[in-house]
Amino acid sequence: MSPLAPVATPELETREASPANFIFKIDSFSLLDKHEINKLETREFEAAGDYKWRLVIYPNGHETGKDEEGYVSVYLVITNTSSLPSNWEVNATFSICLFNHASGNYCYSLGRARRFHALKQEWGFMKFISKKDFTDPSNGYVVDDKCVFGAEVLVNENKAVVECLSLKSVDKEPYKQEFMISNFSRLRAKWVSTKFTVGGHQWLIEVYPNGNGKETGRSLSIYLRKVFSNNATSSERVRPGFTIRLKEQSRPCFTICLKDQSMALQHHQRASVLIGFRLLEVKIGDGIHLSSFLLLKIQKKALL
Repeated sequence: MSPLAPVATPELETREASPANFIFKIDSFSLLDKHEINKLETREFEAAGDYKWRLVIYPNGHETGKDEEGYVSVYLVITNTSSLPSNWEVNATFSICLFNHASGNYCYSLGRARRFHALKQEWGFMKFISKKDFTDPSNGYVVDDKCVFGAEVLVNENKAVVECLSLKSVDKEPYKQEFMISNFSRLRAKWVSTKFTVGGHQWLIEVYPNGNGKETGRSLSIYLRKVFSNNATSSERVRPGFTIRLKEQSRPCFTICLKDQSMALQHHQRASVLIGFRLLEVKIGDGIHLSSFLLLKIQKKALL
């Protein structure tokens, strides 16, 4: 168990209702000093679902220094943590109560929200109440050598959405891939490459020979697409640094001639385009597309 952290004397309020989760009665309180019993651990009790807790009471204070002497220390401890998943944490709001026999009411600490985890399994008060005030019969806390403590625990259900930003630097040689598009001049719709994997993600290339969207009829459009797996979250984003090249081939498949002051296309037997793809790095972000990668006139001229 981790060390008990010192906490200042709590602000106590008064109410009639008894503790909702646990009540601990002590008979013959004076015998604790007589038999030098300086620490009491209560039985486990369940509160707020399947979690189990216990109170730890130091009748003469938790011995950490002279400033803490003369106080009753009380702590709430979470137990049975071996049944919890790894990296567990429980956010709980709790109050520690003390019965006043004279008024018939309970004094209780104001609810405190605390995070319980493997390195901090208890929270409480090193100076819950002074031993002098506690044992003074006129105050009503110890009557006929009897006293009553209690606890209330409310677990704050954690529904937080957790997002992880993961940046990956690619120091090795960039991934390179070339795709040959045969019969390019005969394409009417888009061309889609085979899938390839870079940086733990799948990708593909889409080419629209006659443009796409508002660039239809005036540009060559090229898209780098990320292929999302079935178990990928809808908020997953990857930003790749990449270069796309339209490579000139040794045997041009298109020629350009001027006719009546307009551009005319002469088609030979075969037409193909070689697209080089170079992925530089993978970062967080969205996919990237180049709707106007190359104007159609420039595209055709580049193939000469």
